[in-house]
Amino acid sequence: MDFNEMFPDNRSEGETVIRQAQLVLLRMLKIIDHICRRHDIKYWICSGTLLGAVRHKGFIPWDDDIDICMLRQDYERFVKVAVAEFPADMMLQTRDTDPDYTYLPLPCKVRDKKSFTISSGYEPEDCEKGLFLDIFPADRFHLNPVVFRWERLLKTYNTFICKCLDSVYFAHESRVRRLLSLFHPLFRKLVVRYQKFAGKIIERNKALGTDCYIGNGFDTLWKRYYRYDDIYPLGEITFEDGSFFAPHSIDTYLKSIYGPDYMTPPPESERNCHASIIKPSYDYTRSTE
Repeated sequence: MDFNEMFPDNRSEGETVIRQAQLVLLRMLKIIDHICRRHDIKYWICSGTLLGAVRHKGFIPWDDDIDICMLRQDYERFVKVAVAEFPADMMLQTRDTDPDYTYLPLPCKVRDKKSFTISSGYEPEDCEKGLFLDIFPADRFHLNPVVFRWERLLKTYNTFICKCLDSVYFAHESRVRRLLSLFHPLFRKLVVRYQKFAGKIIERNKALGTDCYIGNGFDTLWKRYYRYDDIYPLGEITFEDGSFFAPHSIDTYLKSIYGPDYMTPPPESERNCHASIIKPSYDYTRSTE
């Protein structure tokens, strides 16, 4: 399949660096959407990408990434098929495909291999660093209030140790983070141990079917939960010049993240992209020493 012919690389058409980056990301999203539809893999755009679709009919003007969610079974199928189907200039980045990718709270990214981006604090990492699209696995949670409370406590614990683990990237920002960064090996062991434990819950909860809440994966640090019918059946929404899957109740989804005034843009002082460096066209060869 010739994805280069189906979805040409048009990054050079962007008038600014941020627009060039967005064109790279949009092409990756279109390729992922094509693969998912062909294999009947369900996903939905989420977070700032969904907000951009609703508020701007495309990217938030200052946004430099794309976020999508997949229910665990779809996520596992996607990881298997994408490795074989991506074009040569795209990479599925997991800890299996890129041993130098060590960020535990987010198990999967899709990278463009002809660009370079990095955020402050992450400079020492030696993993692939092209422009990326984040894929967030979602899991089923019990409707039973007692069990659901226990599951949320587990997620709260995971969020705490993951944020402590992340202190190594931001040690320069405060004394507390500098102190926590000294215990990075300990927090890493705790996160790895938790993820092994959470894997058993993830597998068991797959049997819940539609009788459940849908929430951010047990192995991620984010904590948002929705009724099953807030997500399914998926709808579609226009994003830039394409149509992509979206949650069934978009308003409920966005209010849970951004509050009731999500249609109001933030003040100009807060309109910042995530990365400190963006090079949409860059011949980047990482060190192999």
